Amino acid sequence: MMERMARKRRVLVTGVARWWGALVVQRLTEDPDVADVIGIDIREPRYDLGRADYLKLDIRHSLIGKLVRAVGIDTVVHTLTRIDSFDMDPVRAHEMNVIGTLNLLAGCAGEGSPVRRFVLKSSGHVYGSRFDLPTGLREDHRLDINSRHQFVRDIVEVESYASDFAVRNPNITILALRFSNSLNPDEPQPLARYLDLEVVPTVIGYDPPIQLIHRDDCIEAMVMATKRGPGGAYNIAPAGNEALSTLLDSAGKLHAPLLPPYGLGVAAFAFRRAGIASLSPQLLDLLRWGRTLSTTKAARELGFRAARDTRAAFEDFIQQRRVLRYEPDRHAYQYEKELEDFIHSRQVASANGDGEMDGVLPAEPGGAKPRRRPRPRQAPHRSRS
Repeated sequence: MMERMARKRRVLVTGVARWWGALVVQRLTEDPDVADVIGIDIREPRYDLGRADYLKLDIRHSLIGKLVRAVGIDTVVHTLTRIDSFDMDPVRAHEMNVIGTLNLLAGCAGEGSPVRRFVLKSSGHVYGSRFDLPTGLREDHRLDINSRHQFVRDIVEVESYASDFAVRNPNITILALRFSNSLNPDEPQPLARYLDLEVVPTVIGYDPPIQLIHRDDCIEAMVMATKRGPGGAYNIAPAGNEALSTLLDSAGKLHAPLLPPYGLGVAAFAFRRAGIASLSPQLLDLLRWGRTLSTTKAARELGFRAARDTRAAFEDFIQQRRVLRYEPDRHAYQYEKELEDFIHSRQVASANGDGEMDGVLPAEPGGAKPRRRPRPRQAPHRSRS
């Protein structure tokens, strides 16, 4: 019995404040072969992490090594890389993606490290999006190392560091999962927000091939990678693709060719200024040229096949977004209990003759600062299947 318990895994998951990390944690806590799950982030998670432990920790600081050795972490799942937020501040994105990943890898290396498996969330953006890209990109295709987009160069750099790390540390298996564009109704990224517009503007004369992967399939791939598969890069996408116009028509979405093929940056600026849509340079490239990934390697070596194709993933996303529009704002009443406690504390202070507190809760005995209730963790909106 003790020998069986000793074989159970201890997993560290980064980025649990967002859906990627939180849903991976939820799945891992249900696995009987996992003894412990620790989730880390600089922000407190708003999702239910089950029996997992949460630790507020910035991966840009050199504390990871101490954590993995103290707990005996053997598997690391790095979901904190920003692969789907094209409009994030580029400096902050670079610090989190590149510097953060470097520190995380360094903490997993060295004498006495128990880490044996490292799963990196990467992106199909590493291939770029150009007119000359072939259909069904394989993992050995040249990466877009000279991309004009800082975001893409950062992701390529992260993969390069991970690959070099794997060579220097052959005892640690590193898997980089290159996801096609993901859809999540609760935290829609720029492409999803674009597809959710009442009238979707398309580029005049272009109808790019699109691959969209469902949130549940993203999590399934991440969890699979913690258990099986040799090291290396894997494309994670649904089989096949859809032309953008066909995809929009299938979901009953109105669309119109409103974006000029030349001067796209000017048009995007006008759309943003008018409050219509935020169309980043990466998104504009995708809306002209598209990108499709081969899934052969992931199916063969990981045993992963997406449960939903692009059309099914998109239709489910649209349905869930429509449902969310008619649901009460779940965040609007998130702090109702905190407000009630605050009002009650002021009433008690007033009754005791303490007067107004200028919006600050009364201190606890002994001069300690008042404790605040942690933000409630909230389960993500699950798909109806």
